[in-house]
Amino acid sequence: MSGKPQVLAERDTTGGSTPGLGWEEVKAELLQFFASIKLAMFLFIVLAITATIGTVIQQGERPEVYVKEYGEEAYRWFLRLGFTDVYHTWWFTSLLALLCINSLTCFHQRFPAIWRSMQQDKVNIGLPFIKGMKHTVAIPVAGSKAGVAEGIVNMLVGKGYRVLARNDPQEVTLYATKGVMGRVGAHVAHLSATVIVLGGLIGSYWGFQEFGVCLEGQTYHIPKGNFDLHVNKFWIDYNDNGSVKSYNSTLTVLEQGQPVTMKTITVNDPLVHKGIWFYQSSYGDAWDRVEVARVHIKDKATEKILKTVDLEWKKEMTVDNLGLKLVMTDFVADFGFNSSEKVVYSKTVEHENPAIRLAITEQKTPQALAVQATPWIFYHYPDLFEIQGSRYRFELVGYQPKKFTGLQITKDPGVNIVWVGSTMIVVGITLSSFIYHRRLWAKVIPGAGGVTVHLGGNTHKSQIDFQKEFRKLTERIKTLNT
Repeated sequence: MSGKPQVLAERDTTGGSTPGLGWEEVKAELLQFFASIKLAMFLFIVLAITATIGTVIQQGERPEVYVKEYGEEAYRWFLRLGFTDVYHTWWFTSLLALLCINSLTCFHQRFPAIWRSMQQDKVNIGLPFIKGMKHTVAIPVAGSKAGVAEGIVNMLVGKGYRVLARNDPQEVTLYATKGVMGRVGAHVAHLSATVIVLGGLIGSYWGFQEFGVCLEGQTYHIPKGNFDLHVNKFWIDYNDNGSVKSYNSTLTVLEQGQPVTMKTITVNDPLVHKGIWFYQSSYGDAWDRVEVARVHIKDKATEKILKTVDLEWKKEMTVDNLGLKLVMTDFVADFGFNSSEKVVYSKTVEHENPAIRLAITEQKTPQALAVQATPWIFYHYPDLFEIQGSRYRFELVGYQPKKFTGLQITKDPGVNIVWVGSTMIVVGITLSSFIYHRRLWAKVIPGAGGVTVHLGGNTHKSQIDFQKEFRKLTERIKTLNT
């Protein structure tokens, strides 16, 4: 052997290829990632945080609501992040889709093997298999092989087990199982998450939820249902102490002008037509009209009240002894004026600065021309404007607002799928919680003076209860006398 150091031969890289990361390895890594329990927990935590944000921050409100509540800078960030409509953002949909993939991957990875295991013939096993189980025992019994085997079968059937048997010349092998659905239950509950999310996504993208402010006697077109809705009546029932007991609306569905169905709805008792649900959601005072307004007519020179009249909405009233014709034509709850467009509007729906508009015709004498005016009369500022040429001043001293009924209008084509998923999760959790899959194996082997019964078994849950049952079975097998 020479003293020169040995040189390792370099690998010839020209004649072959090094093994790389193939599709099978990539697929295995993806399956492991999407079936990860850590991924599921992460998604549940993020979705819980997102749902909290969607609950705390009102969804789908007007911009001024957010600006007033949180400020302009926060509102800009809300728009960037989608916090004003969380449940329709791309990232929330992506989280739900990822949760579905996780659930389906877990189901695909685990359920087929369990199903094959449940369907597989378990009679062809050897004695070492039984002896290697966690719960195992050898029981000497005085009796024949066939008689003892038949006694064990009858005993297990009486306990609710389904029993398979194989009779060989040297031994009898028994396999007993019960509670198979307990193994299926957990996977049914797992799969239900996908069904519920799928129903929610269908409802989110192909359904809608709106709010309508409707007045008694008015008819409204429902474009997404291609029919009309007429509000026949709205009223409020009160308790003896004056608190609101219930609020109710009688609605009629019209198709091509003809009534189709009519129903009085209350809270939690909606009207349903063509898959569209009309819920009694709220009520309040209309911002743009009143039923009646009380007006003092005063002498401008003496400030004496000459007459007090109650004006009904858009109904002309004649005050003969004063030479007046009055009509209440408009109402705003919170007076505002757009100087660029020269229009009056209500700044909010709250009755902060109410005002009515009167159409006044004042005939001073039969020979003189009538004075005509359309002034706004303010509840809080009675002396704000003076009617030129009139002998009178008008003062708004009270009014009765028109009540509106607030209807929540909803269509959710995915609701039945959600109900199926909800039923699945209840059934799955019930099966998994109260039914346990138990399996028993027994070999009856003849020997001197009788037979030896080698019994073994396991369960996937409730080990303590199974241990008690196994002990009782052992004691009963010892007493077999065949």
